[in-house]
Amino acid sequence: MTPALTLLRDKLDVLADLVESLELELVDDPKWPEPSDMSYLTAKERKDPDIMSNVDAMLATNELISWFGRDMEGFLGLWRGPKNTPLEQAPIVRLDSEGQYDLVAATIGDYLAISTDADEFDAQREAIVAAGFPVGRTPEAIWEALAGFEDPNDFRHVLYNEGRKRRGLEAIED
Repeated sequence: MTPALTLLRDKLDVLADLVESLELELVDDPKWPEPSDMSYLTAKERKDPDIMSNVDAMLATNELISWFGRDMEGFLGLWRGPKNTPLEQAPIVRLDSEGQYDLVAATIGDYLAISTDADEFDAQREAIVAAGFPVGRTPEAIWEALAGFEDPNDFRHVLYNEGRKRRGLEAIED
């Protein structure tokens, strides 16, 4: 998929303790259907215009993500967004169990580092850099690297409100 994901696959054994602590599982399918699975919805829920506006918005948002795995907090992917950011430059997005999207890091190395306990950041950063990943020097630098990327939750919310309007409902503020 990308050189950074290939490197991560190649270094899973070197980073085994970190990967295990994150409960990180990688998948080989950027179109992985599991994050978009809505089979749990009941027939009644499928008739609810609000729920279906959200489902449609999530499915459209998921189309702009190249999934690569999951961790203990949710599904992980590369957020291409509506500007179709090249995968090598796309930030890491997480879709949690509540259906919320969150940009978690600008790079795979930053994702690994920022996902560790704060008191272990320096030691984990050193191990991640030794494995060949570029990593921001501090947690603050990692968060600052996300500036300028479009927020996938904001994108989903616009689509959600468009769906609500098409279904005769009022828009909902953020």
